[in-house]
Amino acid sequence: MHIINRKIKTIAAVAAVAALSLAASCSDVSSKKLVKKGLYNCSERLRAAAGRMEKKNYADAVRILEDIKFQCGGSPVMDSVYYYAALSQLRQKQYDEARAEFEALYGEFPRSPFVDEAHFRVAHIRYLRSLPSFRDQTETKEAMRLFNDYVDLYPNGAYADSARALYAQSLNKLAEKELNNALFYRKQKEHNAALIYYRAVLSEYPESKFAAEAVVGMAEMLVVLQRDSEAAEEVGELDAAAFDDGLRARIEAVRRKVVINNGS
Repeated sequence: MHIINRKIKTIAAVAAVAALSLAASCSDVSSKKLVKKGLYNCSERLRAAAGRMEKKNYADAVRILEDIKFQCGGSPVMDSVYYYAALSQLRQKQYDEARAEFEALYGEFPRSPFVDEAHFRVAHIRYLRSLPSFRDQTETKEAMRLFNDYVDLYPNGAYADSARALYAQSLNKLAEKELNNALFYRKQKEHNAALIYYRAVLSEYPESKFAAEAVVGMAEMLVVLQRDSEAAEEVGELDAAAFDDGLRARIEAVRRKVVINNGS
């Protein structure tokens, strides 16, 4: 008897689920007809979502925007729907969701006035997701690639200056990682290893703000390794007056050591 009762309950539960699914399906079909019947105004709902965004109620805005996507396929407002959805997700720091919305925007609506910004935002999201310089820099490198792509596509775009500035910051982060590796090996008195990383800064990121630090550090390692002629060559053309007090003092110290070591 207990087994029979359990079977009856199971059958009833399955039937209930089926009934709910059927009801939902019917509701979906009928709701898609609301726009045609004039019972759903896509533009008005979009304005409602914008109002939620103004009040910083981004989760509610996303809910409305998702409903508009369902109701208003093919509507002229759809690029705006994706744009507002992306911004709402971005404001909530839902970076993966925001990136997907921006990518859908420029993929599906290539003539939208929001396409310029969407390309920049995707790159910026990668930048926001990047880790500090001592961690893995995969996101930083991808951000740089996308910033570069943006500038190629929109050299005079509204976000071109920002893209260039963030590209430079990303470049500095990668250079800083190499410089920190050099400093680590320098503290370990692994001078040849430190020299490799100083050179990496100069060869891979010569435009970074750490380039001068790398030149001086490399010269210092060459002096320690008794490669004075190479050290002298590295600092020989540097104008010490162009650097801050710390670097200027280090440049002069290298020059003095080279002179002393050469006995002149």
